[in-house]
This record gives sequence, structure tokens and C-alpha cells, in this order.
Amino acid sequence: MGTTEEALSAVTPRHSVETLHRRKVLSRSWAALVISWSFIRTAIVWAAVGRYGLNPWIYLSIDLACSATDAGTTPRMVMAFIDDEYRSAVEWGLISFAVFIVPDVYIFLGTRTLPKTVMFIILGIILCTSAIAALSVVTKIRAGRDECLRRRVEAANV
Repeated sequence: MGTTEEALSAVTPRHSVETLHRRKVLSRSWAALVISWSFIRTAIVWAAVGRYGLNPWIYLSIDLACSATDAGTTPRMVMAFIDDEYRSAVEWGLISFAVFIVPDVYIFLGTRTLPKTVMFIILGIILCTSAIAALSVVTKIRAGRDECLRRRVEAANV
């Protein structure tokens, strides 16, 4: 059998009620943001490449399905990284990455023929938004880890 400390850690919650509540609020805020962005992005994509045969309703359906998935996977990935659960973080990250790019892939598959300049512009936008997303995730992970460390130090000093 284990030590008393091991037994206590098995029944003691890893995070405070406040931390869990904050994570829930941030996850729900993220969900609202990414789902709202789907509608805005559909309008932009439709205006930009609608004349090349893109069906905006199919695009919106794909984007909403992917956003709903991303609304759950990205926060889980960030929280897993903060909690040093790397395997879980990578698994959630792979799902997040896949649903992040699927709507963009449909732009190329759902259009008849895109001029090369339009393709390069779209690829540039995809690369920029991917970089922004990656930087945002890294920033959130660092901030979360700093907050966890601060709380551990405060708890140790009490």
C-alpha cells in the first residue's frame, strides 16, 4: 500500500474550486469566441472566394462543426500543458490542429479553380492565423503555469 501522503493526494483535488471555476468560465468564453468567429469567417470567405464556386452554407456547416470541436479541445490542450500532462496535451493538440485546418482545406476543395494569386493570399492568411493561434496558445500556457507556480508559493508560505 502507499504512504499517507499518496492516499491524501488521491482524494485531495488537484485544483481549488476557484481555479476550476475560472477554467470553466475561460473555456466557455473560448467556445463563444470560436463559434462567433465561424460566422464572421464565413462571410469573409464567401465574399473573397464565393465567385469561384464555394458554397457558403457547406463552409459554415463545416466551420461550425470544427469550431464546436475546437471549443472543447483547445482549452483541454492548454490545461493539460499547464498541468504537465504532456501526452494528453499532445492528443488534444492534434485534434485541435485537425479541426483548425479542415475549414481551410474545404476552401481549396470546394472551389472550382482559384487563381494563383488568390491561392497564395489564402495560404498566407492560413499561415498568419496559424502563427497567431500558436502564439496565443503558448502565451496562455505560460500564463497558466505562472499562475499555478504563484499559488503554490503562496500556499507554501501560509
